[in-house]
Amino acid sequence: MRVIHLGSVAIPRSLSVFHAVAQLAQPTDEMVLISSVPQGPFVSVGYHQWADRELNVPYCLEHHIPIARRLVGGGAVLLDSHQTFWHLIMPGAHAAIRDLYTALLPAPVAAYRRFGIHAEARPLNDIVIGNKKIGGTGAATIGQSMVFVGSWMFDFDRQLMARVLNVPSEKFRDKTIQSLRDYMTTMADQIGSDVPTSEEAMAVLAEEFDRLLESPAHQDVLTQEEEEASDRFARQLFDPQFVFQNQGWTTPGQKIRDGVYLYEGLYKTDTGLIRMIWLEADGIVENIWLGGDLLVDPPDGLERLAQELNREPFPVTEWPQHLAAGFSRCPVDGMLPESLLQAYHHKVSLIKSVSGSLK
Repeated sequence: MRVIHLGSVAIPRSLSVFHAVAQLAQPTDEMVLISSVPQGPFVSVGYHQWADRELNVPYCLEHHIPIARRLVGGGAVLLDSHQTFWHLIMPGAHAAIRDLYTALLPAPVAAYRRFGIHAEARPLNDIVIGNKKIGGTGAATIGQSMVFVGSWMFDFDRQLMARVLNVPSEKFRDKTIQSLRDYMTTMADQIGSDVPTSEEAMAVLAEEFDRLLESPAHQDVLTQEEEEASDRFARQLFDPQFVFQNQGWTTPGQKIRDGVYLYEGLYKTDTGLIRMIWLEADGIVENIWLGGDLLVDPPDGLERLAQELNREPFPVTEWPQHLAAGFSRCPVDGMLPESLLQAYHHKVSLIKSVSGSLK
């Protein structure tokens, strides 16, 4: 197993390197454990999320907090120099995401315990101390590699996290901060001044993955090809066109046509929050967008399913049959057609287009 600890790096590089290594890896290559510490705060939305819905974008722009979209599912997160982010890249690996978490979570849990923190794994993919979360993990397929990602939570700026999230009111923001205090913890909270350095923590984690996977660890550096690919990913992942993709047709103020309703439905499952947005015109569904803080496989499964569901308009009364038929042609591991039907039943109206009111 190659071990590459990059240390403190520019914000785009902290996210782009593992994408590059995973994309380039061939099935016969050895595993790679990469870690980095971003030089400042930024926000990363999950691959299937709608950035405008999840983030307080004006606040991020005003305070020069970069926004990125990663190729791994899950929710919006604040990343900064108080955390070390690690990524285990497994070329040629194949597994259901749920099975991957079960197999790999013991390594970071054991690493936390070696520093006197009594961590446990909580399904599906969290690391907790009692009822408080100290770290989430994520997984995805990038190129021909499976990637398992997580972080060392040395400390955390809860107030900034509450600021960058899109919440309905200042009162709700205060509740968000309190919730982060009540249900989230850090290494500093747990062991005070005995917090290890990033290098010490990663050395322990490498040993635990070595023990778990029986893959001897050795220090390494990025190849020139990996460096060049990292530069390309740094541009892509922070490009506003990529970050805010697929959102133009639902932008308030854009004229659609008379009599069109725009709906949004939410439904919480054990793999994450499903967000479905669609247009209805005279009882006909014309367009569907799927997203959420989901952990699904294949990584582009939601896009493929949405394309399948959008092959032709259909009557509102045929939602169940249409969803079932779409799933039969384009199954997605980590989601059921019943869950999307629940999202439909939990719908709220976003916009009703009236002639002349949207320009």
